[in-house]
Amino acid sequence: MVKKINKRIFEVLVSQLNFPEGPVFDIEGNLWFVEINGGNLSRWDGKRLERFDVNGTPNGAMVDNLGNIWFCDSKRGEIRLFNPDRNKFETICGFTTEGVRLKRPNDLIFDANGNLLFSDHADGREEPLSIICVLPKGSRHAKVISAKKYFTNGLALKKDGRTLLFSETYRQQLWIAKWNAAKLELQDERTFAKAGNGPWGPDGIAFDQQENLFVTIFNESRINIYRQDGKLIDWIECPGNRPTSCAFDPYGKSGLVITEAERGEIISFPDFSKGLPIYYG
Repeated sequence: MVKKINKRIFEVLVSQLNFPEGPVFDIEGNLWFVEINGGNLSRWDGKRLERFDVNGTPNGAMVDNLGNIWFCDSKRGEIRLFNPDRNKFETICGFTTEGVRLKRPNDLIFDANGNLLFSDHADGREEPLSIICVLPKGSRHAKVISAKKYFTNGLALKKDGRTLLFSETYRQQLWIAKWNAAKLELQDERTFAKAGNGPWGPDGIAFDQQENLFVTIFNESRINIYRQDGKLIDWIECPGNRPTSCAFDPYGKSGLVITEAERGEIISFPDFSKGLPIYYG
């Protein structure tokens, strides 16, 4: 059903979900996401919902160019992969290069070279325990590239593939840095914008084609929109209080897609255009 809120048209695509997060479209146009409290990796083809039990607690999700779904498992402390054709799960990474176990990996993206960048929030709500990592292509161990944060969360790369932005939820802050894929280093890390009023803050993020950054603000019923210089230029009122993640439909049908945890819904704002293309590993 198509509805309006704050003069913006939206449509509920899927409902009765158990804390959805991490939406991503595969190369066939299917929408994948996780249900954190349900322990499911889920696929929506526009008509039918199919759930796959991960035997863990899935968080962010991403797809590679072979159609595999990569996801963070915060309960098991692992980066995992699901092959839909074979209906098979595989653990890819559970440790850093220093031999430290991952705590609670949360969200993830590929860069242009096939390296996997991900956040591990480690439940860093009251202490700066959270990190950002890179899993080099072909490797089984992750390198820590940013540390001492309060609940690291969503990540996004700009069009140049060399500028990374990420959320620090419990400091209500967005960060920007240069990503050096050759050296596997994050450089010139600095604050980008304030996002949220606390105690929660920014969650999942995504760029539109003009490189405006769309940021879900958990527990505040809104998606903030920031210009390239970090200035807040607009916002979208969400019909639920807890938007968790956002993604643009690369096929242009659903526009901006939001996972909303309070109502357990996937929400589409079809008036928004396509976003920046994501990297498929």
